[in-house]
Amino acid sequence: MRRLIALVVVLALLGFGTSRAIDWWNFNVNTPVSSTSHSVPFHVDIGETSSEIGAELFNQRLIRSTIAWDLYTRVTNAGPKFQAGSFLLNTNMSMSQIVNSLQHGRPDEKTITFPEGFPLRYQAQLIDQKQVTGVTGAAYLAAAKDTGWASLYNFLPPPGTNADYPYEGYLFPDTYLVDPAAGSRGLVKEQLDQFGAVFTTDWRNQISRATDSRPAEDIRSIVILASMVDREANNKTSTDRGNVCSVYYNRLASNTPLGVDATLLYGLGRLSPEPSGTELAMDNPYNTRKHAGLPPSAISNPGRAALLACINPPKTNYLFYFTDRAGTTHFETNQHDFDADIAKYGTSGS
Repeated sequence: MRRLIALVVVLALLGFGTSRAIDWWNFNVNTPVSSTSHSVPFHVDIGETSSEIGAELFNQRLIRSTIAWDLYTRVTNAGPKFQAGSFLLNTNMSMSQIVNSLQHGRPDEKTITFPEGFPLRYQAQLIDQKQVTGVTGAAYLAAAKDTGWASLYNFLPPPGTNADYPYEGYLFPDTYLVDPAAGSRGLVKEQLDQFGAVFTTDWRNQISRATDSRPAEDIRSIVILASMVDREANNKTSTDRGNVCSVYYNRLASNTPLGVDATLLYGLGRLSPEPSGTELAMDNPYNTRKHAGLPPSAISNPGRAALLACINPPKTNYLFYFTDRAGTTHFETNQHDFDADIAKYGTSGS
């Protein structure tokens, strides 16, 4: 009887262990490290072994286990099929997807990183500066102006709000692998695809409902607000971004002009220097000192952090902000304190 009981216990433990091993295998092979999309440039050198590739993937937090990597690549015989070249992986890719991607490298593809909060014309300049094969700044801008994109992406605004760059704000800033065969249009498509992936259904549902810190919004309004945040928030922290956007919501609620100089600079076609007194008096549609409400369009292509700051801003009473000479952003609830602190600390441009 004791032997029978012992045998049952051993079989049960083996079954439990096998079940746990299968769960471990499935988790490591089929579950991405993150559910959030984040592009990661990755390069495989000529002669690099599968184990060396796995170690680098682990260091870049694209896989959870080098042991699982080694086992999977041996079982599937994928190691000898890996190609040298540049790749653009993502934190939301599973190990099996990464293995598949690394078998289809193209040495003529290059990566380009667009920083957050820059207008399309500056993204085009970056393309020319980086000398990306198969893409030019002029061709990129032409592809970005194609109003036909609106029929493919339901988040794009109707053409006409910005005749020069109708989809300013939606060419998502990230790192992209440029396929020369796909050219400029392929790069624009990747950026629009990425915007759609970042601005999730959950975000769309959130903005449709009012909160205690903002009214119900649509995608266009959030993009415009976030585009100003990425131009104006000197310290790129979640606190500063959120507070800056709270100022915009508070001013909009009281029908007070936003007074964002970055919007006028966009209308003038530059990023700096600050507008002159004569320019501030101009009747430019992007002059938010003279025109209440949002500017006609986004003024840059905002990143995920700025978008999220305007989707979930803090509840504040702030109506003013400025950045001092030391780079610290001050937020004020009234004109008196605003003027007093500017006199005390100075502004970044003074």
